[in-house]
Amino acid sequence: MSDDEKKYKYHTVNLPENLATKIEEVIASGKHGYTSVPDFVKSAVRRYLRELGYLV
Repeated sequence: MSDDEKKYKYHTVNLPENLATKIEEVIASGKHGYTSVPDFVKSAVRRYLRELGYLV
């Protein structure tokens, strides 16, 4: 499946202010390659789903 064919489903997620601030600090540091909050959150969710055994 090409990038053009990927389907996306969008959700709004509210985060506690302290978590949002920490995510923004990670992004601002430039040390981990994240360029946006959605980029960070997608990566974190994928990592956790792998840990739970739902992604290979």
